[in-house]
Amino acid sequence: MLLPWLTLFDFRSIFANLVRPKEMDYKKKCEDFVILIPIFNNAKYLTNLDFLKKYGKKVILCTTNLETYEFYADLDRIRAEYGFNVVRTSFKKNVKNPWKIYHKTLLAHDYVLGQSLKALDAKYVIFLDADTKCETDLSYLAGTMEKLNYDLASVRVIPSKTESAAENLQYIEYNMAMKSRRVYPWLTSGAAMIGKREVLKRIMDKHSLFFNGGDIEIGKLANLMGFKVGHIPLTFYTDVPETFYKLFRQRFSWFCGAFRHSIINAHTNLFSPIYAVYFALIIFLMLPFKIYELFFHWYVFPFIFLFYLTINFVTNWEIRSKYMFAFPLYSLAQVIILPIFGIGKYVKTVFKTGNVGFIKVFYKKGYHPTKYAVNLLLITALILALTNITLVEHILGLNNIDLLSFIGVSFSSSNLLILILNELKLFIMATSLFLFIFFGCKTIIYARENKIRYREIYKETLDKVSRKLALFVSCF
Repeated sequence: MLLPWLTLFDFRSIFANLVRPKEMDYKKKCEDFVILIPIFNNAKYLTNLDFLKKYGKKVILCTTNLETYEFYADLDRIRAEYGFNVVRTSFKKNVKNPWKIYHKTLLAHDYVLGQSLKALDAKYVIFLDADTKCETDLSYLAGTMEKLNYDLASVRVIPSKTESAAENLQYIEYNMAMKSRRVYPWLTSGAAMIGKREVLKRIMDKHSLFFNGGDIEIGKLANLMGFKVGHIPLTFYTDVPETFYKLFRQRFSWFCGAFRHSIINAHTNLFSPIYAVYFALIIFLMLPFKIYELFFHWYVFPFIFLFYLTINFVTNWEIRSKYMFAFPLYSLAQVIILPIFGIGKYVKTVFKTGNVGFIKVFYKKGYHPTKYAVNLLLITALILALTNITLVEHILGLNNIDLLSFIGVSFSSSNLLILILNELKLFIMATSLFLFIFFGCKTIIYARENKIRYREIYKETLDKVSRKLALFVSCF
């Protein structure tokens, strides 16, 4: 009954709270970088000119040969005013996307331009959307890359505005997603990423050039090809949809990419069993069960709502806001509705482009075969357990036992008040267990990092709580 609701709980962002992120090095600079920005259809999409202007010839506006005279005139004006470079790549048909442009720009620029563009010989390449900016000098980003010796790195991307309700909900969502990059740094964002030029050339040579999910494909390919992939927590600001209509239209594309990576390219996720099972099984394959639970076991939702809300507040306290109270409903709408439209979008895109987006890398370089075998066994066991709950219960002799009844919780009553009381009871127990495990883990990590005895931490915590209680009592 509770199983399909696991879709809401992406435990990456929870676990990420226990992982210390890498830090920017603001003492080390590297000027050996170039910024590539794909721009086509209309120059009005280039909204970060004020941010880019200080980088001059390091900026390369990448476009196609299929644009209008007016568009090229606008680009020429921008090039003359800001000193940028412009690369016009050759497309045979009008199916344009950033990954095709990056591919042609990096791999065939000598042929396209008729001469080598010196800026494209830089050590590092930063892929940047036309609406993305950063308050920090990007030479520090390149410097940190050099210090950590990363081949490719994801960065922290969050919304540039928080004016509308849709933008505020995305602000929470983006922050949670960026925190999870500490665990899965290869989940690169098309809004901003950085890599070594020679590495990106090799990656783009293997890229499927499928638009949806093409940004994550870069990170996945880097990981599969054995390159050193990391996350650098430098914050970039990008424009996000300001209305729910525009937001959900964007998410059709996102879930199309998620379906492609989770189902069509399931073979690329075998190095991460939990990620593979969560996205392939729980997000997509269990979709009918989620819809069923929503209609037939609706009375469980208040418990899920409160528990999810509590977890979000505790693990993302630094971005707490009133919009967190609406976030569980926002997440539920996405995991119930959007996968259906994402699958439809994928089918439509394949028919339109003739490209299924299949990734032709089947094995992670340097990954021991034993690990793959263990991962396959774990994935198989998890899938069998999750899809054959009745069988598992029978084998363990639990088929006639109500496990929740052992903790005094039952959902068999038709009395609404009793159902509500049981949900509250389950919420208190589940929350207490979560808080105990979460803060217990944080205490252990803190003690190890600072070489402090656990007893001293608990004593210090108790002293603080006692003082606050005494202060509270004194108010009366």
